[in-house]
Amino acid sequence: MTGWWWITAAVAALAYVAVKLMEVLWWRPRRVEEHFARQGIRGPRYRFFIGCVREMVALMVAASAKPMPPPYRSHNVLPRVLAFYHHWKKIYGSTFLIWFGPTPRLAVADPDLIREILLSRAEHFDRYESHPMVRQLEGEGLVSLRGEKWAHHRRVLTPTFHMDNLKMLLPFIGKTVVDMVEKWDAMADSASGDVEIDVSEWFQVVTEDAITRTAFGRSYEDGKAVFKLQTQLMAFASEAFRKVFIPGYRFLPTKKNTSSWKLDKEIRKNLVTLIGRRQEATDDESLQGCAKDLLGLMIKGGRRGQPVSPITVNDIVEECKTFFFAGKQTTSNLLTWITVVLAMHPEWQERARQEVLDVCGAHDIPCREKLAKLKTVSTCSLTRTFLPSLPD
Repeated sequence: MTGWWWITAAVAALAYVAVKLMEVLWWRPRRVEEHFARQGIRGPRYRFFIGCVREMVALMVAASAKPMPPPYRSHNVLPRVLAFYHHWKKIYGSTFLIWFGPTPRLAVADPDLIREILLSRAEHFDRYESHPMVRQLEGEGLVSLRGEKWAHHRRVLTPTFHMDNLKMLLPFIGKTVVDMVEKWDAMADSASGDVEIDVSEWFQVVTEDAITRTAFGRSYEDGKAVFKLQTQLMAFASEAFRKVFIPGYRFLPTKKNTSSWKLDKEIRKNLVTLIGRRQEATDDESLQGCAKDLLGLMIKGGRRGQPVSPITVNDIVEECKTFFFAGKQTTSNLLTWITVVLAMHPEWQERARQEVLDVCGAHDIPCREKLAKLKTVSTCSLTRTFLPSLPD
């Protein structure tokens, strides 16, 4: 009898797991499709377990396998960078349903609907729940915090980005850019003909340096070592993001999972050590005549009595990870895009160059007062910030 009881229990458990899997991987996606179909919203059909991922990957690979068609001065980059969105928008309209595995995503392009989602009814929409591997990389900082804890962290970190504080960092960031340009000159001098430079990689170095100084200040060298580890972890997260998410897979001791665990552990260990050294520093050593860095402000915010829970060492670690992840790729990609578009419009390139020479001279690093006078350069930066995100 005992043996039959165990067999019955095992069969029941397997049946329960099978039903739950079918609910997550088939029945619920089908109900979601029917729910939106009744409202006139459709999209590519859900496929068991993989959703639309196979079609998405095929469309992206096909788009990147050939050069963009002329005219080369066109800003219509959407068919290349988001080929699946461009393709399905033509078929299903500006609002349609797509599937990342069994997880649905509603693509919205109507400006009025976007405004309603982000402003009028923002409280009804949760923030995007990122891939667990990406979440490990980006940290549980301002991006994912909510409520009073979010408000408290934001209040503590805001002085880092005041203009009076940022202007103290300008000489350091300017020196990094000058060093980059000097290396480009050296590469050109050593070559017999034209030199091809991948500006995207160089801009990542510049951005990383600026973020490190903003986040760690006088602990710059220690912070740079931490961010190098973070860059390695970013490669694993980027690869995982392109694959179908399988619940629980990240806990399996695969080669890549083991490497990412070791990197995350090393990052956390180094940050905790760095935070400990800064906490032991006396008040006389901190921030006098120096830019206020994110790390120092977080430590100081954790010492004061607050109406919400104090900022812990773990909170500081997560904010440092978030700051690096959120800032590096976005800023370096923006700089790269500005460079591409200026190359497409040499007349604007000449206007911007002449303005810099007139305001700053041939060798001076811009100060805060001079930056305010660079109207053409500011126009290029602001225009490129918004233009790539607007489909034709």
